[in-house]
Amino acid sequence: MKRQIIILLLAIVMLYSLTGCGSDTQQEINQTETIAKATNNKSDEDTQSHTRTIIDLGGNEVEIPPVSEIEHVVVITPPVTSVLLEVIPDTDMIVGLSPKAFVYSNEDVMKKLFPNYKDIETTFVGDDFSINTEALLALNPDIILYYGENQRKGLENIGLPIINFFSPKLIDPKDVTVAWDNLLREIFETDGGESLETEWEYFDTKVEEILVGQTKEPKRGLWVFSNVGGSLVAAGSSSFDSYAESFFEKAGIVNVATSIEGTAEVDMEQIYEWDPDIIFVFHNVPAQRYLNNSIEGQDWSLLEAWENQAIYDIPQTAYSWGAPCADSPLMPLWLISKAYPELYGEEEFRSELSGYYRRLHNVTLTEENMDMILNLRDIK
Repeated sequence: MKRQIIILLLAIVMLYSLTGCGSDTQQEINQTETIAKATNNKSDEDTQSHTRTIIDLGGNEVEIPPVSEIEHVVVITPPVTSVLLEVIPDTDMIVGLSPKAFVYSNEDVMKKLFPNYKDIETTFVGDDFSINTEALLALNPDIILYYGENQRKGLENIGLPIINFFSPKLIDPKDVTVAWDNLLREIFETDGGESLETEWEYFDTKVEEILVGQTKEPKRGLWVFSNVGGSLVAAGSSSFDSYAESFFEKAGIVNVATSIEGTAEVDMEQIYEWDPDIIFVFHNVPAQRYLNNSIEGQDWSLLEAWENQAIYDIPQTAYSWGAPCADSPLMPLWLISKAYPELYGEEEFRSELSGYYRRLHNVTLTEENMDMILNLRDIK
């Protein structure tokens, strides 16, 4: 009997011990869960506190990550890419681009500005800016830069910060490029260094000083926006797709197509009626074809500009200078060098071009590089 009582007491003690141990374990689990929950809440609070809100050029409030967490950038809009290159801390952060990003660029210059640009993924966006969502998300972007409602399609519901670089209120290339530059500097918290606003101020002053000496009749210019398959499009008053008027005004040139709003197709009879003194070719058929008068169905030899061999390709660097881009502050000065070489010649412009690239892009252009930028493009 005594033995049975002892065994019973031992069993009670063991049961009590096990119960106590389980209680301690459960208490530890509860404490761990509480700490984990608090840590997660703290992490969420930290993330929210570091998330920044910006206003893009479309007037949208966009929440973006802290700059330290922006590692992958996708750019849908081609011209903005050229400005991004002079702001972004590291071009390796660019993981996706539009296939049109460097259609109007100079390969030699691109090798200096963005050595690996040909390796960047472009297949996620079509020529019409349609988006392959699966391919886009595979790039793991932290932010996406786009331009206007057409490029926004397919981006609205992907759950990532999308930033609009289009404003219908901005039609002057100076205003456009400064707005792009300022917004990018806000996104990447870029302080100091040369800004496009500073460069525009410098070149505006220089252009104004040069044009004081222009006392003759102003040159009358034609801006050929495109020339494909017999469809000749001229650029008239400035709009979101054409900046000829603004650039011409800055350079003291009269736009013969000013009656056109934006861009419009014209025939050769209209060109003959305008009879411009000087012609600038945006893209497509190169200026040399005009000078050779070898464009089927178009006789350019009847024009004053052709007689004087005053037909020029608009320069291309990271993008064509005919559209807003990182090198837009140079454009009025280049136009003056062609329209009024007696006031300001190409050698002087080359000096400014070289200095600009050192200041803004931290790049040294060789004479050969500048030849490639400023000479007539090859006929292909």
